[in-house]
Amino acid sequence: MVRDRGRHPQRQLRAREGDSSKGKVPHSTGDPMIGAFFLAAILAVWQPSPRIEYTVQVADPVSHLYEIRIDVAGVRSDSLDLAMPAWAPGVHAIMDYAKNVQRFDAASHQGRPLSWAKVDKQTWRISKSVNDDVRVSYQVYSGDLNDQMANVVTGAALFMYVVGHQEKPVSVKYDAPGGWNVYSPLDKKGDRHVAASYEALIDAALFMGDSKTLEFESAGTRYFVLFSNPRVQATGQQIIADLTDIIDAAGAAFGKAPYREYRYFIKVLPTSAAGGAGLAHFNSSWIAVGEDDFVTQAGYRRFLDAAARNLVHAWNGKRIRPQAMAGNDYAREAYTKLLWFIDGASAYYADLLQLRAGVLTGVEFLNKASLDVNTLQHQAGRRLMSAEEASWNVWLRSDNSVNNSISHVLKGKVVALLLDLEIRGRTKGEKSLDDVVRHLLSNYADKNLGLPEDGVQRAIEAVTDSDFGPFFQSAVRSRQELEYNRHLSHAGLRIDISRQPSTIYFGIETERTEANQVRIRRIVPNSPAARAKLDAGDVVLAMDAERVTADNLTSRIHSKRIGKPVKLTILRGPRLLEIDLIPAEFQEERWTIVEAPNASPEQVRIRDRWLQTR
Repeated sequence: MVRDRGRHPQRQLRAREGDSSKGKVPHSTGDPMIGAFFLAAILAVWQPSPRIEYTVQVADPVSHLYEIRIDVAGVRSDSLDLAMPAWAPGVHAIMDYAKNVQRFDAASHQGRPLSWAKVDKQTWRISKSVNDDVRVSYQVYSGDLNDQMANVVTGAALFMYVVGHQEKPVSVKYDAPGGWNVYSPLDKKGDRHVAASYEALIDAALFMGDSKTLEFESAGTRYFVLFSNPRVQATGQQIIADLTDIIDAAGAAFGKAPYREYRYFIKVLPTSAAGGAGLAHFNSSWIAVGEDDFVTQAGYRRFLDAAARNLVHAWNGKRIRPQAMAGNDYAREAYTKLLWFIDGASAYYADLLQLRAGVLTGVEFLNKASLDVNTLQHQAGRRLMSAEEASWNVWLRSDNSVNNSISHVLKGKVVALLLDLEIRGRTKGEKSLDDVVRHLLSNYADKNLGLPEDGVQRAIEAVTDSDFGPFFQSAVRSRQELEYNRHLSHAGLRIDISRQPSTIYFGIETERTEANQVRIRRIVPNSPAARAKLDAGDVVLAMDAERVTADNLTSRIHSKRIGKPVKLTILRGPRLLEIDLIPAEFQEERWTIVEAPNASPEQVRIRDRWLQTR
């Protein structure tokens, strides 16, 4: 818990017996330093809490500029520091939001200009007199701001914080263009939205503009789904029915919803390429979808995946939080080894809740789980990084990440599945990962405590009365292969590894350029491309003197013969090169979760209960 070190319990100052100034602060006839000390103490006792008020104006959306004003009153010091956060809640990356700030200015509330200076990349220090209240103004550039559709706004990208006062209540007023609506999950008092702290302010999604809105209720809690494009083709009844079932499943698993209202802000994009991307907030979230995602099964499934995952984060991530992320320090990275559970287990529950809601069948659920396992087993970095290491290193962005790292979300999702089955197996189906999450909620979240680094293991051991040290050493802390069959066997399941038909193999992963050219994104280690000394970033122009484009790359590759050299014409920076590559034969392994033969009645019972088939 963050304590306000500037406040002390009020003390009554009583006049000395016989003093004629009874009831007043006595005059000191001693050391003037002692008198100064007591005066400072009195001021500390009676100093009012600072008042921090934000105003956001969008005068001209086409300019891509937000106008921000901050009024700070009651900070009695000769300087005032304001800073932009380096990252945002739920975004495990240094975003350096200060880079988009321009035209910073500061004045007293009487309008007197105040001098200021930047003291680091994201902090502005204002010089003032002790009694000065301050008005700060600045602009924030946002390429996403426009007048064509509603705008999803990340609070961390807009709002500076008053350093040392992040835990104080704040309020914000939005001055939007005519015809625009402002949607915020924060409580509103008068014309201002109020937040209990700076973190509560920036952990609330914001929608500005026109929208299509769906509204429904589940277990006494109101939900809203707002689309940035009012003309999006979305079937409201189906969305409401599926989300209601998922929300009800979450409540059955974790307990009562930890919010009074919840809002889904849906950012509709021209393409579905970013479909499913988004960010979970305290009692809201935003999700990116393509214009046609709601008319295709694949697109709609991506939307439901993101909606379920973000909902789970309301419990696991926002209430259950690592100690390292439970403070107010947004100036630097917050390192923890628990993100495999916070993000990975939440992704696992996104699928599990859809299964329990009837959105997925048991077969579809296992197919998704098999796809996750198969994807993980084809990542070279799985042998170089554990789940805990992937969590700790999430702040790093390596140019070679496809070869030397893994996704903490993917690894954590697979581990969470195996962990759930291990718990069910050891307790003969009496306990599950649900019980662990509820234990974490009651022992940490409900007490406003951050989760210690060993908190997940301790919770599991408390719930199961069993030693999970070997499991965590093997599956979470080590880089060794996961023991799939050992854990899957609790539910009468196993891994089947099949070889796919032989195919020609270059060992490259590519991406399309704006000019429809083929750029190599990754070279697979020990592949024909690696032996030919191709490099990431090379642009493939031709094969055997025939032009290559992003549209015909696959057909060009499959027209070649295994073992016969292929002459590649590539562009590497300013140089045009010809490189000989000898294609190899490749049989891809496919990892699939299947039912084990001769499963015992208890294993079948655990599987059926897990998959909700009985």
